[in-house]
Amino acid sequence: MTATLLAPVRVCHMRPQERVRLTGTIREAGTVRAGDSPVYRCVLAGGWGELDLLFLGRGTIAGLTVGTRCSIQGTVAVRRGRRAVWNPRYQVEP
Repeated sequence: MTATLLAPVRVCHMRPQERVRLTGTIREAGTVRAGDSPVYRCVLAGGWGELDLLFLGRGTIAGLTVGTRCSIQGTVAVRRGRRAVWNPRYQVEP
């Protein structure tokens, strides 16, 4: 069973397989590769730190661009030494 972190905690305290819900602002966005597949990578930043949002098989996602404020929900993983959430649920905030 995994815990769901509802309150923002520092990224360094997030453990793999924990479910998180966070709100922040996209600080960086672009396409990277995972093997042969494109991955749209956004860096979501907030008072809790920075977290990579990774969308497998996507080169871009309308609305998820630098400066966009959004809320996400997903499961924490570690990729290249950074905390990340693969294919998170997200909602763009006004």
